[in-house]
Amino acid sequence: MLYEKFLDLLEEAVCRKLERQEKVRRVQILKNNGVKLDGFSYQTEGRREQPTVYVNDYYHKDLTIEELEQISELVVSIQRESILSPENNFSQVLDYSRMKAQIFYKLISRKKNEELLEQIPWLPWLDLALVFYLRIPEHIIGSATALIHTSHMEYWGITLGELYRTASENMKRLPIMLKPMEDFLDGYGMEVFSSGMYVLSTEKREYGAAVIISPEIQGVCYETFGEDYYVLPSSVHELILLPKSLAAGRGELERLVQEVNASCVSEEDYLSSRVYCYSSALGQVKI
Repeated sequence: MLYEKFLDLLEEAVCRKLERQEKVRRVQILKNNGVKLDGFSYQTEGRREQPTVYVNDYYHKDLTIEELEQISELVVSIQRESILSPENNFSQVLDYSRMKAQIFYKLISRKKNEELLEQIPWLPWLDLALVFYLRIPEHIIGSATALIHTSHMEYWGITLGELYRTASENMKRLPIMLKPMEDFLDGYGMEVFSSGMYVLSTEKREYGAAVIISPEIQGVCYETFGEDYYVLPSSVHELILLPKSLAAGRGELERLVQEVNASCVSEEDYLSSRVYCYSSALGQVKI
């Protein structure tokens, strides 16, 4: 079964399972690095929220009609369950005064997100883009985030400067993780020899690469090493730091980053293939 046929048949199957007051529409959402996800947006009378279930991962070329029916039942079930929370919970997301404390920022590739950056507020940082997201409260949707679009900023009536200041203050609340690579990997049951590399992220490892933007965090890393250091983008979630005295050379590090990106990093989590460097003389990270 071809992918487009899968979407057509799944849409038909989902629609057959709807009650009179329910509607679905097929949508394609642009994600990080040009990744496009296909899904079905659900709406029922009397409710404003429109939960979307993405279906890309359910597809395989040998999919049977029986499996497709099971997927359609799952899609409708997830959508119905997602609106069981009281209406005012979802309205809270539109209330800037209530959501202000849940605004954070993250780093993404500027080159790979030219289309997306036309729809969202952002600021340049080196050759990357600083963008903003909401961390949805657990009582509304568990462990979920939502990218802030220009339409949200306009609805809230705030400026890009205010959005950045709010996110910057909230980022200061996030516990930072800075630990040797071997300690980090040991948490996954992997034993490695000391390399001198450190992993930098947040404790939750949620878009943690962005913490390097903070001059305070850059300074903490410098004090840890006692010298200038390279910054290797592992993904949007974490960075690898290496003291300059332990590095074989910038070219070798760039090859390492490219190899890791090609073999270990998903398309959506990719950040950059460049190697950056903290300069104590300049007091900042540079390309």
